[in-house]
Amino acid sequence: MRSYQDKPVPEEDIQKLLKAGAMAPSARNLQPVRYIVITNKEKIMELSGKVKEALVPLGEKYGKRAESKEDLIFYGAPLLILLVGDKEKWTKNDCALAAQNMMLRGYELGLGSCYIGLMNKIRDDKETLSSLGLEEGQQLYCPLIFGYPTQWPTVKTREPIVQKRIE
Repeated sequence: MRSYQDKPVPEEDIQKLLKAGAMAPSARNLQPVRYIVITNKEKIMELSGKVKEALVPLGEKYGKRAESKEDLIFYGAPLLILLVGDKEKWTKNDCALAAQNMMLRGYELGLGSCYIGLMNKIRDDKETLSSLGLEEGQQLYCPLIFGYPTQWPTVKTREPIVQKRIE
């Protein structure tokens, strides 16, 4: 989802998203996922600018996004949730499981969502990340945006399911 209404997500729904993430399984039940919730539009735009700065050295592939005055990183979404955790072996997987739960719950709540992989371009920007509350030893794994879509996209055709069975 890459087009959102200028309408905030109610706190009650944010809590439902976080609960869905918290209910995801985790390796050895360590539950290492931590959530940074950002609803401040100025902060989201500031982060968009930081990501754009990181895209400039990548040249033509991302040039238009980096130069645009529009928010082509977070697409005007009113809610950004960062899933972070320690740098242990399985935390990345645990964050991905939590993210999927949250995105599915968001859909049930009428929210569109998108995993923002480009935000990983600032994964090593310690100053920016610490300003968001990341602690020493933590890493950003899954940046997610949520909001009310301007329109729902059409469902994309999926490839046939390929399976092998051993019986």
